[in-house]
Amino acid sequence: MLAVVFLLTAAVLALVQVRMRAHVAEDLASALRTESDVYSKVEEARRQQSALSAALIANLPSLKALMSTHDPLTIQDASEAFLQTSGADVLILEDPAGTEMAIHSRNKHVITSSERLLLFHSSGQHDWWFVNGHLYDLSFAPVTAGAGSEAHRLGQVALGREVTPQSMAGTDALKDGPIIFERDGHVLLSSLDPILWEDFQSWLAKSSHHPQSIQEIDIQGERYLGSFIELSGDHPIRLFCLKSYDQATSFLGLLNRMLVMLGAIAVLTGALFGFVLSRQITRPLEDLVIASRQMEKGDFEFPIKVQGRDEVAELTRAFEQMRKSLRLSREGMLRSARLEAVGRLAGGIAHDFNNLVMIIKGYSDLLLESALPENRPHIEEIKRAGDRASGLTRQLLAFSRKQVLEPQVLDLNHTVRGMLKMIRLLLGEDIELLTSLSEQIGRVKADPGQLEQVIMNLAVNARDALPGRGKVIIETHFCDLDETYAATHNEVAPGPYVLLAVTDNGCGMNSETLTQIFEPFFTTKEPGKGTGLGLATVYGIVKQSRGHVTVYSEVGVGTTFKIYLPAIDKPALAPQSQPAAQLSAGHGTVLLVEDEAPLRALAAEALKRLGYHVLQAGNGLEALVAADQHPGDIHIVVTDIVMPRMGGPEFVEKLRRKRTGFSVVFMSGYTEAAVLENANIGKDSILLNKPFSTETLVQKMREVQEAAAAEPIPAPSTES
Repeated sequence: MLAVVFLLTAAVLALVQVRMRAHVAEDLASALRTESDVYSKVEEARRQQSALSAALIANLPSLKALMSTHDPLTIQDASEAFLQTSGADVLILEDPAGTEMAIHSRNKHVITSSERLLLFHSSGQHDWWFVNGHLYDLSFAPVTAGAGSEAHRLGQVALGREVTPQSMAGTDALKDGPIIFERDGHVLLSSLDPILWEDFQSWLAKSSHHPQSIQEIDIQGERYLGSFIELSGDHPIRLFCLKSYDQATSFLGLLNRMLVMLGAIAVLTGALFGFVLSRQITRPLEDLVIASRQMEKGDFEFPIKVQGRDEVAELTRAFEQMRKSLRLSREGMLRSARLEAVGRLAGGIAHDFNNLVMIIKGYSDLLLESALPENRPHIEEIKRAGDRASGLTRQLLAFSRKQVLEPQVLDLNHTVRGMLKMIRLLLGEDIELLTSLSEQIGRVKADPGQLEQVIMNLAVNARDALPGRGKVIIETHFCDLDETYAATHNEVAPGPYVLLAVTDNGCGMNSETLTQIFEPFFTTKEPGKGTGLGLATVYGIVKQSRGHVTVYSEVGVGTTFKIYLPAIDKPALAPQSQPAAQLSAGHGTVLLVEDEAPLRALAAEALKRLGYHVLQAGNGLEALVAADQHPGDIHIVVTDIVMPRMGGPEFVEKLRRKRTGFSVVFMSGYTEAAVLENANIGKDSILLNKPFSTETLVQKMREVQEAAAAEPIPAPSTES
């Protein structure tokens, strides 16, 4: 009897070990496939954004003008700013013949390396460039001038993003398994110890490989399971993901010893214990394997039964939590990758674009002063086009969450009521507009103009969802989001909120559309009838206002958008009507510092017409020289923040050491830089964001002078 029990115990132990090893291998294989699929999709999204950045840089007028010089030294010296604007790690400019005109890199060793000449064997839109121990994913875009039959090629621009094991997988993920970048049988980069590269290369030479297949690899006696994906380009590379099989199964030895000890102690009940144990361990693990396979297919909602509170049940709960986190992380990572490049580019080009808009609007104002009646409609249309361009810039900055907001405490009901007439005109006579506004909602802190943009965009979206006749309902309520709700929505903090809901009984949306509605440039409308920025702008404004947005929709029933804004216990600011600004004659000396020559000339001309004496400079160093050469007083300084050689804040600091009695107006088109500098511009200074009109500039100059007049004048510093 004892022999039978021992045999049964040994059989159970052997069976458990075999099944556990099989399950571990299946889990590792499933994890490798899922990991490879995520890496592939993330790299594809990053490459698309890099290609979009390269195309946008190639279409910049300033770059085209620079490439038209065909002078390598000029192009090399003047093109470094494009690298900072793009957010890339390397930028290369070539002429039509493929000759290098300029190269800039965040790593100076790359610029001096002779290996970089290998780049010019690339002929497609994407390539992988390995130079001096650095791996770059390059995207190419042609630089052309002219349009139609007059279009001609000026060269091409290449933007490169440095790829490392840490940037691809993350530092924490590399602890679970190394990754390797390989080309033609040679390791380029890897998180493996370099002394193990030779063993891996030897295995490559002896084995045949197929993408997504799981293969066993022996590296200095340690067994790994590995899989790879192809990363395309003119010189493609392969990305290998490895998982240590020996480390994953190391726990089985300890488990076997524990089971043997338990079997020896409870020999009389060993058979029953082994049967119960196998059922309790293997069946939940089988469920986990099935769930992991479903997850590999993209099904993150496959049900898993959890019973009891033993270790296997806790493991199942941990797997369920991991699966949920992986789904949220993958969705957030892909969305962030798509928005990252567009957001950086939107903030970077805002400076140049806003300068152009100011020039258009400013000279339009100057022309209107002396225009003949028959010419005024044409000039006013040019000015309106400039206003529309300013609106487009604000919309791009809004969805990328880089817009400079001016929040104030306001009553959401008052905002909605003030827009009802406009919304009714927008919806048309066939659509019925209903409102349900609660009087117990409290107050919110938001930018009034941006909040009106949110309501308007949601109303337009509701109108477009209605085939003809229908209803649109706008509601406001007070709600308290508790910790239970916040636990299922990571971006929400528990507390009181004001809810704004916009509902329509239109066509509704399916689940696939719902996952993409807040992505920029996504639209279900016909080509030419939608920009795809409406809901993306709503999402950006709400997030920047520390709010939360959800959407519920059923096909054929309708859609409801819910905007949650934090409620505050403060009185709303009463709207104040301000009289229109009068451009009366001015006096005094103005030191105007602006690196954009046409914009500087425009502002100087406008100020001179009002009676100001204007000193002009293109950067901080030139401004210091102009101030030293001017014998009289300088009453006000108008300066850009970001300029070559010396920026505005540094220039003002040096000027204060030599002079007193002047006020400062800072200008900036770089939204992020403007926000950072806002805390250091001084009490007697003011920040003015581009674009702005002459009336606004003069008004701010007078405001800062009046504020400075009430303050005591400090003595100049004696520091050198």
